[in-house]
Amino acid sequence: MDRKKALEILPAIVDNEASSEEEIAFFDFIEIDDSVKKEYEEALRVKQLLKTKYERTKAPEHLVHRINKIISALDEESADKEKNVYSLSSSTPSNKVSPHSSKGKVKIGSILRYVAAAAVILFITLVTIQLLDSTASYEDRFEGFVVENIAAEHFLKSSGQLIEPHFGTHSVSEAEVYLQDHFGMAITVPQISGAQFEGIVMADFIDGFQTPLLEYTQPEIGETIYLFAFDMDKVLGSEELVRHQDAVAACNTDHDFYVAEIDEHHVVSWLWNNTWYSAISNHNGYDLASLVEPLQYNR
Repeated sequence: MDRKKALEILPAIVDNEASSEEEIAFFDFIEIDDSVKKEYEEALRVKQLLKTKYERTKAPEHLVHRINKIISALDEESADKEKNVYSLSSSTPSNKVSPHSSKGKVKIGSILRYVAAAAVILFITLVTIQLLDSTASYEDRFEGFVVENIAAEHFLKSSGQLIEPHFGTHSVSEAEVYLQDHFGMAITVPQISGAQFEGIVMADFIDGFQTPLLEYTQPEIGETIYLFAFDMDKVLGSEELVRHQDAVAACNTDHDFYVAEIDEHHVVSWLWNNTWYSAISNHNGYDLASLVEPLQYNR
């Protein structure tokens, strides 16, 4: 794997369409090439933004009708050409069939028809995007990176595995003292039933924004729980980072929480004092919430 090859297969990696061999080679390569790694992370963020900011909706009827009409016209034109080709080939003696016979020309005609149809659809799509751009400014449509989405991205990128802590300890009280002494963060590190606290990773959540990742493990079932903790003053002061709107609306007391479904995983968020928490694991979100003792949630 070299840089050129890595950039070629990057779209397939992001869309989960690469082979297992390509994935292994790609992820090994980006460990030694920060520029490609940054390209990959940016592509993931763009994909997530498109997925969360723009809901998939049914195409307008006039657009569907227009595309179908164009394809039908192309079908008719192709059919007429095929008839002409067939007439010419019928008048050719059977013992002098050209290697470039009607069969080959019909196949080429079909390919051209679908290419033309694809081009028309692409053109209409680009026109639609231009219309969107003319009716809404970039600032109106872009609200920032959503905390819950990026938390899920980090978990999936690491395959839910334990990351070596920068400060390893099984004591939540020691972790709280460490965060206060080293980063001035007065954070409550919650107890999670049936899970062992493993320590703190100071994570680069997004470029220019670092926050603690609290890690827990459940050795009996081989699971890891990621819990990102955010100083609310820093989140509110960030020009890029935002919280899930429904989570913000739902979390008003110490026992409130919100479960967001992202990439077939549940991210559980809640607010304690001036700290916003977002937890993710392979568990159902409500099951995970029931394990966070201070939430006092009974499944």
